[in-house]
Amino acid sequence: MMRAVQALRVAVIAAGFACCAGATHAQSQVSVLIGTTPGGGYDIYARALARHIGRHLPGNPTVTPKNMPGAGGLALANYIYNKAPTDGSEFATVQNGLAFEKLFQTLSDGGKNALFDATKFGWVGSITQTVFVTVTWHTAPVKTLKDATERPAILGASATSSDSYVLAMLSNRLLGTKFKVVHGYPGAAEVDLAVENGEVQGEAGKDWTTLTSTRPRWIKDKTINILFQMGMKPHAELKDVPMAIDLARTPDDRQVMEIVFAKFGMSRPFFAPPGIAPERLATLRRAFDATVNDEAFLADAAKLGMEINPVRGEDVQALVTRIMSTPPELAQRTRDILKPQ
Repeated sequence: MMRAVQALRVAVIAAGFACCAGATHAQSQVSVLIGTTPGGGYDIYARALARHIGRHLPGNPTVTPKNMPGAGGLALANYIYNKAPTDGSEFATVQNGLAFEKLFQTLSDGGKNALFDATKFGWVGSITQTVFVTVTWHTAPVKTLKDATERPAILGASATSSDSYVLAMLSNRLLGTKFKVVHGYPGAAEVDLAVENGEVQGEAGKDWTTLTSTRPRWIKDKTINILFQMGMKPHAELKDVPMAIDLARTPDDRQVMEIVFAKFGMSRPFFAPPGIAPERLATLRRAFDATVNDEAFLADAAKLGMEINPVRGEDVQALVTRIMSTPPELAQRTRDILKPQ
């Protein structure tokens, strides 16, 4: 009888040890889930990370990228929050604005389909952060921010929910610009062509990284005027271009800009399910940090034209928590400012 009791105690202790060890043990398979279709920017960044992060995880597991598109990334975010295993075997990337889906209710479906609390995800890190710029064609009479506050400029956009439209509205209402926006173009490439062809005079909300890769001659040949940049921090290549956030006329205006620009501070984010063990999340974060500084990864990224300007997981977590703690009245003011004209 005594031996049976001792054996039971040993079994219980062993089970407890195995449970605790499970938070840190090496895995042979890890999946990076991607909330977009293959071939786009989020897919390219995620697949590059997947090729290299395994070397920095315990046991050097095979890391497999898997596309899970649907509802603009909402399907994957909901899956990670509600169904994904919490052992670190799956983490994901979705569009950077999804973290703030519930805050920007008027821009989509009122947040009713966002079945998650973004502050409870385990944010692993972001491969880059960026800024958006507002540009006009070199022949346009509006060549500076001051010009834009004194005379109208006709800008192009795809839809009233696009960054190009939303950021133009923000500029008009908080910086005093007089932008008129023609929307309805199929996509960003068509807006670019409209600028070149003289159909419109420029565009707001142009991702600087995308611009340098898709329209490098605009910069090299100086065929555009860069009026100002929008983001949390100035881009290293745009030191002489004014930051919109520094031109805010009141503290409330600045806070509204911070809310809108938050997603630019985590342009390619990765996150794990809520409930992941702290040790496991720490392991993913440190592996991520090591990867984005890995020479082989950086060489791979350079070949693909990827910009690497990483943000640590702890900093992404703090940013998401801060923005999602926005007082209701300020969130409502932000929504009102971004309403289509």
